[in-house]
Amino acid sequence: MRGSWFFFYGTLTEDHDNPVTRRILPLLEGGKRASVQGCLRTVPTPDGWYPVLRGGPGRVAGRLYQAGPSFSLKHLRLLDAYEDCDPRRICRSEYVRRTIRVRTARGGSVMAQVYVYNRPWHPGLRVIAGGDFTAFLAKHHLRAFGSRLDGNRRR
Repeated sequence: MRGSWFFFYGTLTEDHDNPVTRRILPLLEGGKRASVQGCLRTVPTPDGWYPVLRGGPGRVAGRLYQAGPSFSLKHLRLLDAYEDCDPRRICRSEYVRRTIRVRTARGGSVMAQVYVYNRPWHPGLRVIAGGDFTAFLAKHHLRAFGSRLDGNRRR
């Protein structure tokens, strides 16, 4: 697993503080700003908001991480569980983990694993203009799913 690339665009970035980021992010390196092509919408829940990504026009902002030496299959399974991604039962999963080209802030690119929404769009999904989940939360004074902070970076 060491060296695998991951692109996170929502509640898994260092911009949000939740039990999964506290456990996983110390095992990853980087966290540099990056983007992918696609459309971003958001889902409101009683426990906060979370984003969903699908292919399409536009850019989605996020962060690019690389698995460090302590990152293992056990940690990948934790990420999959958090994202409701079951590689053995794709049709039942809310997200699927795909390998997608990620554009780095410096103009390069890398192929990285990304959680992509695996359900049809529906009217309850709010479009995130500009494709930046953290900026959307801050602008509308909303809280990320499972987060202790309201769209602000951890201190």
